[in-house]
Parts: sequence; C-alpha cells; structure tokens
Amino acid sequence: MKFIFNNYARLTGTLRDKKWYEWKIFLDEPEDKLNLVKSVEYRLGRTFPNPIRVIEDRASRFALESSGWGEFTMLIIVHLMDGSEERMPYLLDFSKPWPAEEN
Repeated sequence: MKFIFNNYARLTGTLRDKKWYEWKIFLDEPEDKLNLVKSVEYRLGRTFPNPIRVIEDRASRFALESSGWGEFTMLIIVHLMDGSEERMPYLLDFSKPWPAEEN
C-alpha cells in the first residue's frame, strides 16, 4: 500500500547567514486510509535534535512540524494497525507555500 505525504514551508528569517524555514509534513490521504495507520515515524537528518520522531495523532494527519535551513530527503515509516509497515523516502520541499487558512 502506498501513502501520499505533503508538506508546507515558510521563510521565518535568517540564522547564521542561512535562510531559516518553518515546515510541516503530513499524511495527505482521505479519512478511510488514515484509519489504517497507527503511527508515522519520521527519520530526519543527523543534525536534528531527536532525529527520529514518531507521531500518533490521527486528527493532525500524523503531522510533524519543525524548522531548518535546508531541504533534504527523510525516511518515513508508516506503522499500520495490522502490525505491518510501509517505508518511503520523502523530499522536503520549501517551495510549497503554507496555506492561508493555517497561518
């Protein structure tokens, strides 16, 4: 089973001569598919504090919010209710604008 993720990003300023972004990644699927998911594990780069983050909040679409200066590919592991898992890479894209209704 394949899952679709999406992300938003917005420039928040500059830190140490690098543009700094706030970002949010989430499972972009309908409710029936969200109900199959127990948790989502995001494996960020080694430079992040706590680089392995597990989200269990279905209401948020298993969203992770963080910030940083660069785009990167993370590993996402979707843990399903039946005990199986799906692994996939995801490229965080800072060109995807934050929706106005979530500002």
